[in-house]
Parts: sequence; structure tokens; C-alpha cells
Amino acid sequence: MRSKLKLSFVPVVFLSFLVSVNSINAQDITDEDLMKYAVLDQVIDLMKKDLSAEVNNLIRNQEGMTGQRYKELAQTKGDETKLAEIEAKDYEIQFLKLIDDLKDERTEAIKLVNQELATKMVGDRGKTYKSIKSALGSNPDVKARYEEISASISSETP
Repeated sequence: MRSKLKLSFVPVVFLSFLVSVNSINAQDITDEDLMKYAVLDQVIDLMKKDLSAEVNNLIRNQEGMTGQRYKELAQTKGDETKLAEIEAKDYEIQFLKLIDDLKDERTEAIKLVNQELATKMVGDRGKTYKSIKSALGSNPDVKARYEEISASISSETP
């Protein structure tokens, strides 16, 4: 009976340690750190919006293509059987591949930019970025501070 009590006590102590470490990290997050995180977040959002606008523009300017038809083609995820079922034409399949390649290329670039900026954020190889990301999901105080800072940056950005 005694050994069972000791074993069940260990996870509780470990969990308490993790919570205390997490709260210490959250307390160490400065407004300047949150500002850098918010700017990084906005840069990534702008890159995603730019990609979306570019894809929409290509769809709009592709002769014989509508947004609805593109959506139907995209839902096949390039599966030849499914493309045949919706009677995809050769040019539609080529267009879908062009868009998929563009998305893959730009998504990879966005990931690289995010990784590069996050690791150089404060010169600590991304530790602050990871701490902030974690705290935003678990610490309401940090999240409230972040939202306030992010909103102030958004209102200043043209």
C-alpha cells in the first residue's frame, strides 16, 4: 500500500514542478518580447494573405476557370481517379499542379522565414518564441498583454 502511495505522489510533484516552471517562464516574458512576437506574427500573416491573393488572382485570370471549379479540382488533392470522376480537363489538371507547386513553394518560404525570425528573435535560438507560444495557450495574463500589444501594432500598420 505504501509503495502505491509513493508512485502516485511522483506524478503530482512532477506536474507541480512543470506548472511552476511554466509560470516562471511566463513571468519572464517582457512586453518587448511580446512586441517582437506580434510583429513576427503579423509578418507571417501578411505573407499568407499575399499568397492567398496571388492564388485568387491566378484563378480569376485563368481562362475557363472559376473559383467554384478550382475548389472542386482542389478537393481531389490531385488524385487521378477523383479528377477523372469530375471530368477534369488537361489544362485544369496542369493549372491545379501549378497552383499546388506555388502554394508548396511559398508555404515552405513562410516556414523558413518564421523559423529564422523566431530563432533570432532575441538571440536565444527561439527559446523566447517557444515560451511565448506556450504561454499564449496556457496563461491568460500573457495572452491579454499580447492581444493588447498586437492590437496596438495592427492599428499603426497601414
